[in-house]
Amino acid sequence: MSDYKISQYGQVYDDDQIREVFERIEQADIILIGTPIYWYTVSGLLKTFIDRLYMLPESEKLNGKKLYFFAQGSGPDDGTEKTIIHLVNRLSILMKFDLKGVIVDSNDGEKIVNNMTIES
Repeated sequence: MSDYKISQYGQVYDDDQIREVFERIEQADIILIGTPIYWYTVSGLLKTFIDRLYMLPESEKLNGKKLYFFAQGSGPDDGTEKTIIHLVNRLSILMKFDLKGVIVDSNDGEKIVNNMTIES
């Protein structure tokens, strides 16, 4: 997400690139989202992206897309894991994604590598 300028919801500027990102996602069959864990939740960049994506009038074009999600950070506690899983579940329900997996792991990423298989 750091390669694109995506404005905060309600503060959209002329050089905003949310539609460019949307068009790339629209062409994909599978959405794979990875994020570092910052302050017990997903990154601010990802949160801004989710806010903006959901508010696009054409977002229903993404209904049914397969979503895989992983978050990685230094020793996430149970509360962090629950918060992130809740966020991803709500995103999947509201965007009508076909949620295939959510993994929240420590900094070594072992759980991600061992437990996330992406179907073709």
